[in-house]
Parts: sequence; structure tokens; C-alpha cells
Amino acid sequence: MVDRRSSKAYWGKVAKPYDKLVGETGDKAHSLVINPIVLDFLGDLKGKVVLDAGCGNGYWSRKLAQRAKKVVGIDFTEELIKIADSKPFGHNLEFRQGNLKELRCPNSEFDVVLCNMVLMDMDDLDKVIGELSRVLKPNGVLVASITHPCFENPPNTTTVEDKKGRKVGRLVKHYFKTGVVVDAKQSWDDKHEYQHYHYTISNYLNAFSKHNLYVDLASEPNWVEMTGEGDHSHTPYFLIWKLKKLTV
Repeated sequence: MVDRRSSKAYWGKVAKPYDKLVGETGDKAHSLVINPIVLDFLGDLKGKVVLDAGCGNGYWSRKLAQRAKKVVGIDFTEELIKIADSKPFGHNLEFRQGNLKELRCPNSEFDVVLCNMVLMDMDDLDKVIGELSRVLKPNGVLVASITHPCFENPPNTTTVEDKKGRKVGRLVKHYFKTGVVVDAKQSWDDKHEYQHYHYTISNYLNAFSKHNLYVDLASEPNWVEMTGEGDHSHTPYFLIWKLKKLTV
């Protein structure tokens, strides 16, 4: 059974199946839907120092290092950092084990911060966003992607079908109940249930605002339009932001 008390312990347990799933491109959702938008939001990285916050197995870090001056990948999961370190990468990339709630980085160290599919796995959203803002330079860019809080909060969101079995929408329950959510019907493998932390959209936006980050662009991609697959496009699976840090 999953450890419902510790996100770090949970990710240590699922590190190997996660690495197998995402590989060097991400799974289908990442490679076809999330990644193209993230790359567009990141913009030109030439000469930039970049933080990959919650780097996982490091596949995004390796991708970023091909474009940026320097990349630092940080994850709190020892098992994932070991996996990231075991794969080939260039001299301008460094992996570190560290907690996003207490980054051991100087203020304003990074031009760009990527936090890709990470914030919904953090047990203290405000602290993490505060740290990401602290290490970001004024006018720097933070790109953050998450599963959509309204429509992708399993098991509190489920597909609604008509009498003919056609998908006609989503049923949403317990949207305002925040905190850890465990879905016993989904798993990384046959041993580890799916776990995440649910926050409302206003939780995210208020934390961004509190820490001097404003939304420059946002995307709620349409799976059917981007992949050409599926039989419905009623609700988005993901929410992606490009934020900029205000000068104060």
C-alpha cells in the first residue's frame, strides 16, 4: 500500500515504474500534448541558466541542456536522482537531490524555471511556489504544468456516458476538498496506487500572486485536437502556465 503521509516516500516507491513510463520523451500525454506547449512557453533558452524543478528521471533536464547555457535538475527523490545521474548528459547539466520547499540555491540564480507536472505532487504549494519565485531572477520566466484541477482529480472526477456509451462530459466531486488524494483504481504498476495533492485553481493563482508571479500565458490543451485521438473533447486534461516574476 502507498504511504499516504509522505509524498517523498511515495515517489521513492514508484521511481522505477515512473522512469519506465516517461523514458526520454515522456508518455503520450507528455510528448503529444504537454511538451509542445511547454517548449513554446519556455522560448529561446540560448545563454540562459535554467532550473528543472522536480526533474524526475531528468529527461526534461537533458532536453533543456541542449538549448541552455546551464541546467540544474533538482528532485527530492533519491531514487529518481540516481536514475537521472545514470544516463548520459553534457557538462552543462547538474543533478541535485533537494526539496523544492527549501532550495539550496541563491536568490535570483535562474533566468528560467521549469516545473513540469510537479506542483500537484507537492504537500505545501505555497512554500514551493515561494521558493521557485525566490530563485528566479526579476523578469524571469516560470513555466508550470499540472493535471487540470477541475476535471482531472481521480477518483473525484469520472467520465459521463450516455445510453449509447458515448462520452458526453465529466462528473466532478469534492472540488473544494484539498490535500492528498489516493486513487485505488489507478496504479503505476500492480503494487503502487496513484497519489497526488489536489488544490483549487484559486489556490494556485493566489500563491503565484503572493510571490510576485503574474500569468503571462495559459493553456488548457484539447487532447483530441492535438493528438487526433479519442471521441470527445469536452474538458481539458492539463493546465499550463507561463508566469513572469515582477520586479519589486
